Amino acid sequence: MTMSTPPRPQLRAGDVVVLRGSEEYVEGDVIAVLAEGRYKVKWTTGLGYRDRVTSVTAEEIRKKPSRGIP
Repeated sequence: MTMSTPPRPQLRAGDVVVLRGSEEYVEGDVIAVLAEGRYKVKWTTGLGYRDRVTSVTAEEIRKKPSRGIP
């Protein structure tokens, strides 16, 4: 039996995500799922990102944790 890392959960349109590795907190909404692990995101916070739409990879973002779930 071989051990491997579990697959990353797939993001869907409407999910709220956070940009990894940014000096500031940058949050946005996934507006489209593209091919090969890419997502189109409309950013809602961040000085250089607010109101912009960009294409990012799954490694560049993470899903924002839901509030109220322990």
